[in-house]
Amino acid sequence: MRSAPLIAMTTAIAGLAILISVSVRYMDVFDIDSVRVVGMDSIPASVEAMLSSCYGVNRFALDESALEERIEANPLVDSCVLSYDWPARLVVALVRSPQDVLVSDGEGLYLMDSGEVQEVAAEDLPADRKDLCTVEVSKSFMDYMKRYGAPSSFLDILDLVAEVSQEYSWLITRMKYDNNTADGFGQLVLGLDPLHSELYVREPVSRQRISDSIRVIGQSMEEDPAGKIDFQTTHWDLYSKALVRRTVE
Repeated sequence: MRSAPLIAMTTAIAGLAILISVSVRYMDVFDIDSVRVVGMDSIPASVEAMLSSCYGVNRFALDESALEERIEANPLVDSCVLSYDWPARLVVALVRSPQDVLVSDGEGLYLMDSGEVQEVAAEDLPADRKDLCTVEVSKSFMDYMKRYGAPSSFLDILDLVAEVSQEYSWLITRMKYDNNTADGFGQLVLGLDPLHSELYVREPVSRQRISDSIRVIGQSMEEDPAGKIDFQTTHWDLYSKALVRRTVE
């Protein structure tokens, strides 16, 4: 059994710790006076609003875990870690979401996280959105994905789109995916306005196949003087083993 003096000392230490813990919450020196964000060049507006609410809050009264959880709920943020520079600068380390293709159904913007649909607030997107490309889908297909999750075939499409758009962002002006059954490959349409063309990807192909096809389309336009002044859109169908040119009257 503990002796009375030891129990008394333990109680006194515990009481002192509680007193100090309570006291520092009322010391102005520990009120957050600045916030430093690292890791993301463009901070989502809703995250900025959360961090702005921290100004003037005592660092020992701030629930860091709850704030981290709220910030990580933003689809554009993969992880968040809070720390402090002495005495009261809040340091926020953000890691951007690896998802870099937006999906639009004409009513909202979304990211796909492991097949789950996550809506993105328009105000949270970077003003120039240079680091994000957008794939258009039908409202019915989006409703299907909200209910059942994104098919693996569509996730493959997004991976393909991310690779192609990085290489040809200056040529690709629109991307649209059609799949009425949510089964199989569907159809990916790439708008190539500078080349007065549209490329219809009708079967699963590699990034290299699409890249080669865009190069062929570009060469075709260069070799056809009339094509430079003819604003009629030329449609191209890309299959796993063929690229077919067709003109729509």
